Amino acid sequence: MKSALLEQPRRKKVSIIRVLAPLLLIGIACGRLFPTYVTFTGTLDETLHIAAGLQWLDRGVYTYNRDQPPLARIAVAIGPYLAGVTSQVPRNERVYPVDFLFLGAGYFRNLTLARIGNLPFLVLMSVVVYLWALRWFNRSAALWALLLFTCLPPILGHAGLATLDIACAATVAAALYQLLRWLEEPRPAQAATFGLALGLAFLSKFSSLGFLPVCFALAIAYLLVAKRDVLFGSGMVTTRIKQLGITAAVAFIVVWGGYRFSLKAISPTNGQHPTIDGRIANPSLRRAAYTLLEMPVPLLVEMKNGLDALAEQNGSGRPSYLFGEYRTTGWWYFFPVVIAVKTPLAFLILTIVGAVLILRRPRDIPWQQYLTVIFPIAILLMCMASGINLGVRHILSVYPMFGVLAGFGMARLTGNLQRRVFVAAGSLLVAWVVADSIATHPDYLAYFNQIASRHPEAILAESDLDWGQDLHRLIARLQDLGVKEVAIQYFGTFPLERANLPPHREVPTDTPVSGYVAISAHYLVLMNARDGSFGWLKKFEPQEKIGRSIYLFNVQPK
Repeated sequence: MKSALLEQPRRKKVSIIRVLAPLLLIGIACGRLFPTYVTFTGTLDETLHIAAGLQWLDRGVYTYNRDQPPLARIAVAIGPYLAGVTSQVPRNERVYPVDFLFLGAGYFRNLTLARIGNLPFLVLMSVVVYLWALRWFNRSAALWALLLFTCLPPILGHAGLATLDIACAATVAAALYQLLRWLEEPRPAQAATFGLALGLAFLSKFSSLGFLPVCFALAIAYLLVAKRDVLFGSGMVTTRIKQLGITAAVAFIVVWGGYRFSLKAISPTNGQHPTIDGRIANPSLRRAAYTLLEMPVPLLVEMKNGLDALAEQNGSGRPSYLFGEYRTTGWWYFFPVVIAVKTPLAFLILTIVGAVLILRRPRDIPWQQYLTVIFPIAILLMCMASGINLGVRHILSVYPMFGVLAGFGMARLTGNLQRRVFVAAGSLLVAWVVADSIATHPDYLAYFNQIASRHPEAILAESDLDWGQDLHRLIARLQDLGVKEVAIQYFGTFPLERANLPPHREVPTDTPVSGYVAISAHYLVLMNARDGSFGWLKKFEPQEKIGRSIYLFNVQPK
């Protein structure tokens, strides 16, 4: 009896540690973002997203920059809104706002409050990684997966900004997790939860409309070939078809709610419609067509307007840079290169180990594990087919599954302590990931692994390297140097007239100047590759690099 009483507290202690360990890892990841919140100057997209979210909250409309849905924008606008910042965007005018961030308590406090709005998405994604590995692998894999995932610079870098990409990755991962849960347990409650996750994903970013259908299609194709009983066993087809109605209804209500349950007619005008008049001669049919066009309908107009705005922006292409070349149409191999240089090498090795362990024995592996490999491949293929190549932020949705695979690989390497070589190799790889993450703090946004870290500008630019984040460091450095005047070409939204800079002027694109010259990598790398701009400056060696994204020259007169 005494022995049993002594053992019981030990079991409780272990269970508490199992609960606290994942919470501690997630908490550490969240805490590591705060230096970014309070020092990094606002990046190009942040003010745009905050302004759109403030319009939704403050004015109850969503007309500013509708090329993306509102959920993530609302999340990053809640903090500034509660602090008293109001919408400064004209109702029907496209502008690029900045000044509203200086209202109330000031620029960095408002920006910090906005960036905190992305924390729930980082927490959601971390929880999904842990639960995914715990449910379909094992507890050891789950803890390793969470540790490795919360050390990833691409995830931490974008979780520290008030942008949409981390929300998209989190909600896409949650939707895929709930898909597997529903395939396992086709119950009405699970179908509704799947619908909720789908709705949140569709409301976060339109990229999810590309990622999720491709993942679903490949999942069904795999199950049809290898695991037909999952789809067709014991009358499951009828059950699933009925429950898909629940999923679709819940997803629709969630997305409609994101657009404030608005009802709008397809046609903004009443009366005659030239297109209808030219195609339908019968008066009765023509009036019926008028009625349909003028009938208020939910969601259709908002989604159409959003997708049209996105298509308009993307139609002319987007500036991109790879291996010293500038394009607006992209490269099919852009995203494989991005993953290869923006992901810690040790993490990639563990991910490959986990994937190989699954793929080498497809018949013996649970189908959920196999789909963990298929989903990131599907997302990667979808991104490779796109001509919009703006960086790792567009492919963050692969990392939750990569994290699970890496955790599984690590768990297998260390599963047998007597195999010392594997245990030592796994331990070194995890230590490498953690050390990489610590060394790059807080510059996660511009992280490059050892393949590209010495000269990342030779491979990538744009948001992978320079998103206007280092102006604060430039100001401090110029003050330390006692610089009296500077020529500056800054890639960011912070108004230079509000910055504590010495007297400054723009850097000429083709006319040499002397003295101190500060220039963002975007201009010296990407714009130079486009049309030769600032080529005169590349003849000089920079005095130093400010942060990861601004070059400081001291050009001596000849």
